[in-house]
Formats: sequence, structure tokens, C-alpha cells
Amino acid sequence: MPTRLVHARSSGHRALRVRLRIAVCASLSVVFAAACGIADNTPAVSAPAAGVPAAPALLPESAGELPIPGDESLFAIPTLDPTRGVPATGTFTSTYTVQRGDTLGGIALNVDMSVADLRTLNGLSNDLVRVGQTLVVRVPIKGNAPSIKLIPDSELVNGPGAVNFDLGEYIGKQRGHLVRYSEEVGDETLSGAQIVQRVSEQMSVHPRLLLAALEYAGGWVSGAQTPSGDQLLYPLGYRKTNLNGLYFQLVWAAARFNEGYYGWRLNNRSVVRLEDGSYAFVGDGINAGTAGVQNWLAAISPPATWRDSMRNNGSRSFTAVYRRMFGDPWDFDYGRLVSAGVKQPSLALPWRKGERWYYTGGPHSAWGRGTPWGALDFTSSSVAGCRRLSEWVTAMADGVITRSTRGEVMQSLDPSGDDRIGWSILYLHIGSDGRIDAGKKVAQGDRIGHPSCEGGISNGAHVHIVRRFNGEWLNSTGLQPFVLGGWQVAEGGQEYDGALARGRARREACECKEPATNGIEW
Repeated sequence: MPTRLVHARSSGHRALRVRLRIAVCASLSVVFAAACGIADNTPAVSAPAAGVPAAPALLPESAGELPIPGDESLFAIPTLDPTRGVPATGTFTSTYTVQRGDTLGGIALNVDMSVADLRTLNGLSNDLVRVGQTLVVRVPIKGNAPSIKLIPDSELVNGPGAVNFDLGEYIGKQRGHLVRYSEEVGDETLSGAQIVQRVSEQMSVHPRLLLAALEYAGGWVSGAQTPSGDQLLYPLGYRKTNLNGLYFQLVWAAARFNEGYYGWRLNNRSVVRLEDGSYAFVGDGINAGTAGVQNWLAAISPPATWRDSMRNNGSRSFTAVYRRMFGDPWDFDYGRLVSAGVKQPSLALPWRKGERWYYTGGPHSAWGRGTPWGALDFTSSSVAGCRRLSEWVTAMADGVITRSTRGEVMQSLDPSGDDRIGWSILYLHIGSDGRIDAGKKVAQGDRIGHPSCEGGISNGAHVHIVRRFNGEWLNSTGLQPFVLGGWQVAEGGQEYDGALARGRARREACECKEPATNGIEW
């Protein structure tokens, strides 16, 4: 009989995973490509360009070192990208679960539909609904964000543009709440700088952007104001929660940045959700970095003010705050971080030869909500819950270990030894017992550690593997297909589904141990 696994996937990731593929019915035609990067001829960035300036200390509006942020004529206006034909109005289909006290008329009013249309769409013969019932609704999308570029892609991703930025030194020179702040995260007490660093590393979002967002929404960085009330509790602007504190708020904001960024890069998301629950389209002619910022600003802004927050002038716009802190973001532009011509290096299967492992999780979110379906899960033959396993996860390529903590092992494949430059691999859920130390050089096949449940919530020991290039999380399929040990990844219809193919051989992701279905050995 086949052996079924209790669980060998990351339920913690599953709770956060969302890939928004919205089918838009608009008055203008919108063409969405498959989940892949957009081809262009921009050279790939493999190392920081020489002479990129370090970020200045935070300057007041009147300081002479920088132009006054409100004077747009003193800054170059970035050229818009080719239009994608993003419309101004449309709808998408969603679902709503009936709550206690709901009526069909009230639901129709909230989703801007007529009762008759709501009845027809759901095949209802009357207006009666019951608690827990799922209704199909059509949600309107109204208006666009401005077609203005706010930041380059390299200022959203924790990639080459972050190499010359010293986060600790920068924060240490400020006078705001952040420099004095500390918080318990898990079983550790972290300073404000350590929290920003952790979120930046884990979610691969540029620390400059996190700091600018923290200053814009909460006034935590510069000391120009003393945060109080909601700014103190919800420093990144997310108020629809009982959870507050810097770490949680930064993780939430970073997820919004990633959601907008990768949705635009993969061409499968063109809308944002505003604070009141309404939806709008992003601006046309923008870039992925700007789409990420628009997505976050929409989530913390009411419809009446969110467009103003994206103006390139005005002392309280996001761009003005960014410029006061770091100067013109376009001075740090590295262009497209991953171009169509980038090819994956040869990668081995992440276990020792002669062993059979099982493919338990097909393409799914690389790191939580908003990131591409770039991760794969594997577990060994001896898995049984979360107990320690004797099998070893091994290096998929030569490189250096840049981070090894909390179940995370990050490996740089680049000669620089910096995982923000060139190719890197994340091995997640690596147990602390026997885990390789940061700073170690490894050759393909060297031991990394044992698969475990560490580094997230999981009911079965396994390893979660994902690739990055120049700090950007990569999709498993598309222009840079994930190939390991000669097996190429194919996506399924939903997260965690999918296959591996090598020649005529094919293995399907399965929460099971069935050699002919998902067993792989070499």
C-alpha cells in the first residue's frame, strides 16, 4: 500500500499564499500573459555599478544639500514604459461568505450590484440567504493610480542596489522612535534596526524602501515628529488588525510591496485594493517597483487621498519623503534586475546520490503572500512527522553560505559571495542540529543540514527550495525555468500542484510516498 504523509508542506506558507489572477472584464481590452517575466533586451545586472552614491543622512526640507522636494522642476521625470492598455473601469468575479445579520440587499449594496443581478448570478429564487453560504459577486474596479514612476525596481528589491547601504549606520544617525525601539520577535529581543534588517533579508525588500515607508506612514525614523496613537501602534498603516508592533507591520507592508511588484512583473495583477475595500487599477506605463509602492499606498489610503500620496510634488507625498531621506531614487536605478537572457546555472538535486526522496510540494509562494510560485518542497524516505531525520540536504551548486539561522540557509552562487548579487538559493526548514554555518564555502553535494519543521509552521519535516537572481524571487516556470538534476518544473492549476519532467519520466507533487508518483532518486 502507498504510504501517505501526515504533512510535508509548509502550512505556514500556505496560510499566507495568494496568487491573485484576476479576470478583468473591462471596456478596454487588457491582455495578460502567462505567469512569466516580460521579455526585453535590458542587460542583466550582475554586480553593483561603480560610483553608486551611499544614501545621505535624513535631511529636513529646508536643507541646502538637496533641492526642495516640492519643486518637481529640479528632478528629472522618469520616462514611462510602453503602455499595457490598463483600463479605467471594469469588474472581477469574487466570492462572499454570508455572515450573521447579512441580507441579500445589504450584500448587493456593499458590492455595488443590484439585488436582481446578484440573484441571477447565484441562481437564487428568492432573497433568502443563510449564514455560511458562499455567494458569487462581481466587484467593480473604478479609476486608476496616476501614470507616474515613483521608484526603480532596484529600490524595491533587496538586490545589488542595497549592497552599498549600511542600514545600522543610517538608523544610528537618526533621532526618531526607531533608534530607541526594541521588540520581542519569537524568542529574541530585537532592536528597530535588527527588525528592519530581518524583514528586508527574509522578504527581499530593499531596506531603504522599508525605512521610507516607516517614515511616511508612522514618522518613526527622522525624529521630525513624535509618533503617537495609531502611528505608534500601526507604524506602516495597517489598522485592520489586533496585531501591532514593528515586525508584524513591516512584514505586512513588505508583502504589499511584493504583491504589487511581482504581480506587475508576471503580468497577472493590475489592480489594487484600497483601505475601504474598494478596488482600482494601477497606473499605466509604470514599472514593477512603482506598482509595488502603489499597492501599499492604496492599502493604507482612503479613495479620496491615495492618488495625492503618489504625486511627485508636495511635501507630504511619498516621493517627497523618500527624497528628503535618500535623495532622488532614480540615482540608484540599476535597470531591469532579471532580463530575458538570464540563464539558470546547472543545479543538482538537493540530496545525496543513491537516495530516493519525494516531491511533496509543487510550485508555490517563494516567501509568503505576493511572491511568485518559485518554491518546491521535498522530503526524505524516512519522514514521519517532525522528528529528526538522518538524511542530509545537500548543496545544489558551488557557492558560499551567507545566512544560516531560524531554519533558513541562504547560499550565494555569485563570485561576490553576496546573495543580493547574481544567483542565490534559499533552503528553508533546515534543522539547527548539524546545520552549516554562515560564511562556509560549499561545493555541489556538500552537506547543508537535515530537513525539519523549523523556520515556519509545518507538520512534516521537509526542505523548501527557491531561487533568486539579483535579489528577485523567480517563478518556477517561464523565462528562467527551474531545472534541478535534469528535472524541469511544470506548474499545476493551483499552488503546491505541478510536476517534474525529465525525458519521458514524470513525477507529480503529492503529499504521499509513492515511488512511481512522486519518488525521485539519482
